[in-house]
Amino acid sequence: MAITMNVEVSYGQFAVFASSLTDPFNDWTDRHVAQGFAWRPGSVSFRTIVEGAQHSVDVEVVDALIPLHPEAVRVFEVPFEVPSDGAIEIGSVGETVLITLAPELYLLRCEFLTPTANGVGRVRLVFARRESARFAVVRADPAICAEGELLTTAEAARP
Repeated sequence: MAITMNVEVSYGQFAVFASSLTDPFNDWTDRHVAQGFAWRPGSVSFRTIVEGAQHSVDVEVVDALIPLHPEAVRVFEVPFEVPSDGAIEIGSVGETVLITLAPELYLLRCEFLTPTANGVGRVRLVFARRESARFAVVRADPAICAEGELLTTAEAARP
C-alpha cells in the first residue's frame, strides 16, 4: 500500500498519532529537540528539516523494511501501534490527514529527504509489519544530537 499527500507543517514538527487521542501532539523537552523526536504510546512527533512549509509525504506499508531512500538526510525508527479502529492522522498542528491502516504494531521509519529547490519538505513514512519494535536515530544531520540513551517517553502537549 502506498499513499501520497501534501501537508502544511508548522512549528517544525511532523506527527503521526492515533486519531482517538484527545491531546495528540507531544510536549518537547530540550532532549527531545536534540534527538529529533518525541514519542509516547499512540503519538510520535518528528523534528523537520524545513521549519514551516508545505511537505510532500509518501506513506508506504510493507512487510519488511525497505532500503533507505537515497536522498534521506534525517531518519528515525520508532514503534507505532495502530489502534483497533485503524484510524491514524499524519501532519502537523495546523493540518492533518486521516488514513486507515490495519491495526497492529509496526516499526515506523520516518525519513526526511532533501527538500526541493523551492523549499518543499519531503517525508517518507514506512510502516513495517514484521520488524522488531525499536527506537533509533538511523541517520542524523548536524542539527540532530543523539548521543547517549534516547528519551523514549513524552507528555501530551496541553493547549
